[in-house]
Amino acid sequence: MQTSVKEILSKPRSQEVARAKPTAIWIFIVASLLAVFYLVTSIYIAAHRLFWFDELFTLHIARLPGWTTIFTALGHGSDALPPAYYLVVRVFDSLFGPGDVAARLPSAIAMVVGLLVIFDCARRLSDGLHGLIALSLATCSFLPYYGYEARSYAIYFMLAALSLWVWTYAGVSQKTSAILFGAVFFAGVCFHYYFVMGLAPYVVWELLRWKPGQRPSAKLVAGIVGALVPVALLSPLILSFSNKFSGGYWNRPSFTELRAIFAQLFPDGLFLLALIMIWIVLVGTDDDKDAGLPAMPPAEALGWLFLGIPLAAFVVAELKTNAFYSRYFIGVLPGVAVAFAVCLWRRFRQISLVSSGVFLLLATWGVGHQLTVAQHPDMVEATGARQFLQVESSLQVEGKRYFVFSGPLVFLEAQYYANHPEQCVLLLPGDFSRPVKGGRDPYLHQRLELNLAQYYPLQSWTVDDLRRHAAESVLIDPTEEALTAAQREGLQPKVRFSTPVQAVYLQ
Repeated sequence: MQTSVKEILSKPRSQEVARAKPTAIWIFIVASLLAVFYLVTSIYIAAHRLFWFDELFTLHIARLPGWTTIFTALGHGSDALPPAYYLVVRVFDSLFGPGDVAARLPSAIAMVVGLLVIFDCARRLSDGLHGLIALSLATCSFLPYYGYEARSYAIYFMLAALSLWVWTYAGVSQKTSAILFGAVFFAGVCFHYYFVMGLAPYVVWELLRWKPGQRPSAKLVAGIVGALVPVALLSPLILSFSNKFSGGYWNRPSFTELRAIFAQLFPDGLFLLALIMIWIVLVGTDDDKDAGLPAMPPAEALGWLFLGIPLAAFVVAELKTNAFYSRYFIGVLPGVAVAFAVCLWRRFRQISLVSSGVFLLLATWGVGHQLTVAQHPDMVEATGARQFLQVESSLQVEGKRYFVFSGPLVFLEAQYYANHPEQCVLLLPGDFSRPVKGGRDPYLHQRLELNLAQYYPLQSWTVDDLRRHAAESVLIDPTEEALTAAQREGLQPKVRFSTPVQAVYLQ
């Protein structure tokens, strides 16, 4: 029996799939073990990798003297996230100390909670084994990385999963469900402005089911109100950052970026899908042909609509925000994971070997990748800050007092971990003051750092400053632009060594 769009849309709003079958205890044990594994390994990785550029903005803002200063710094364009996340990091940082783990702990916890919410959502819609498949599919995406990063994306993911859980859960009254749904979207926008795009699949679903004279769903209305209230409250911060940076944001929308989004969400997706299809062919049978294929439940259809979130966001980015990057759409994952699991359950519920093999494939792939990162945490570091730290002391012995970086990302990381952070200097490009009239701002990161420097001690130089301190300065991994600018000032660059990082003296 095939499912038609008309059959799906004709079901009343209140209809959900049948009550979940009793779930075997071993299913809960496996889900718990996977959750513990990802929590422990995320904490381990967090403790053994350096903070990178974005995370350091989180830390520096979260550690400002008071929460009012946080709001002031964000109002001056020091970072792009809403203030709620910095307050959460501030609490964890004060409770567990200023190490590399505390600021990342909210992300690790949120990721694991989100995985368990996905598991329970899929379990109720299908069965326990397919709940495990939904959980495992999410771990085969780019999600695990955000479980050990001090940014708000794992919390974003958790709340997106919770929104789907609330929408599909029939165990509470409609009023309670609406209140919870609105509260989830209120909280989500407080952690990331793009969370509002998570309304797209729910809006589309309701539009598809709408009939003349029919009132909109109370949950959808609550979600819209819940999302718009924090947008209104935080509008001064949104407008401030937008006025400063949206015209030349570093990752502007384009059709090329849109095409790449889905591959970035699931980096190994096509390979895993190929393996799954091969497994289905190898073990599938024709025994279920007469059993009839159950109609697609509303929750599955809604889950597939989550794939439309980047499409809706692309339109918004083109019209206004100019910001378009895959991590802004981490909320796609819960819907896709649950829809995939339920789809597999509908098609192969009579062939348990198929679903068991898919679960083992996805779980093994996710666990294997996480273990690889745990063995080599530095593989997820973006810059050469660790290499600089290896040579910092030897350069100081040779009389160099200033470590000058032309790369803004490695500068901020090196400055944080250096033995003498006051000796780290950001070299500003010669045309830095040139106004951005359109297109990508090539110096966005430098501008963000100068905004942060109003609240956190960061030292920056012009090329003229470099000339005055040439004898006691060393350029760390300089760009060609920086070397050319130094030569224009009459300085002669001389490479002191090239490994583990290039160090250039000036004569």
